[in-house]
Amino acid sequence: MVSRLKPPPQKPFPLLRVPCGIWYRVHDLDPRTGKYTAAAFNDSGRGNARFSPLRRPDSGDVIPTIYAASTMRGAIMETVLHDVPVPASGYIHDIERDLVSNLHMSSIEVQELRLVNLTSTGLRAAGLKHSDLFDDDKLDYPRTREWAAWFWAQYPDAQGLVWVSKQDNQSKAVMLFGDRMSEPIADLDSSSHIRDHEDLIIELLVEMDASVSPAA
Repeated sequence: MVSRLKPPPQKPFPLLRVPCGIWYRVHDLDPRTGKYTAAAFNDSGRGNARFSPLRRPDSGDVIPTIYAASTMRGAIMETVLHDVPVPASGYIHDIERDLVSNLHMSSIEVQELRLVNLTSTGLRAAGLKHSDLFDDDKLDYPRTREWAAWFWAQYPDAQGLVWVSKQDNQSKAVMLFGDRMSEPIADLDSSSHIRDHEDLIIELLVEMDASVSPAA
């Protein structure tokens, strides 16, 4: 059963210090305008993700956000392969759609962060289960976005959220609040089209016992 729990939690969430490091993103990069670069926060207020878009509860202004993963495979699983069904056996992925898209893989460097700890230890500290925030589908994202807005309001020192990727539990994922970043994110100028990572996409599909559509 999907959780319907809303904030506040039983007990406070701890903040986790995450050292300076390199994170990976799969994102649109418009070749005509150069918009949506690796280090660009989303301030459009559009989209439908687990923890964004967000707006300030006091003014309604958009809180800019950016997502990243600790590994390339995590970045692909959280975007390109996010909607692979469970079970995945028999699923055929339309990889040609990816190859003609504007999706790019980029790496960014982020200085030390203070993040709300949504890993298993942080959830336990607050009296929550993993299922309370992560075992849902897109229909429940409005509720999980309420949690993200609550985190932003209740933890003014927090620069974002960190959790273990639901799509690839070998990776961590972060969502950062653009208005809380004391140091700029460094674009490492490593952006490459997702077609350059076709082998990794196929490798991940094989791990899930899925496959790709045959070439036209």
